[in-house]
Amino acid sequence: MGALGLGLVGGILGIIIAILLGALFLWIAAKILKVEGASYGKAILATIVGFIAAGIVNFILAFIPVVGWILGFIAAIFVMVFIIQKFFATTFGKAFLVWLIDVVISIVISVILGVIFALVTGGSLLSMMPK
Repeated sequence: MGALGLGLVGGILGIIIAILLGALFLWIAAKILKVEGASYGKAILATIVGFIAAGIVNFILAFIPVVGWILGFIAAIFVMVFIIQKFFATTFGKAFLVWLIDVVISIVISVILGVIFALVTGGSLLSMMPK
């Protein structure tokens, strides 16, 4: 298998892992807020549909000069909250809180993993810096 094949396999695995982790954080957020009927399976489906829908919305709004990216970001949030609301059969307000807690969990875990990675590899990365 060549470099292209390995890159393709790595990319697909990365997408699968991102979906599974994103769904895990979404499910944890729903459990924290005691959303009835929240399951990991629904979280996986909501994550997949949300990624696709938010991507489409961002793509379309990106063609608007100057403010398209801002509108795309805001619209993507509303799309994700709407999808969470529909998949978890909850109110818009509770779905927004689920999304917000999901984002906070994702940021906290990312920072923790980043710090651990920096501590573990810090010396070896610094040795590669030009002098």
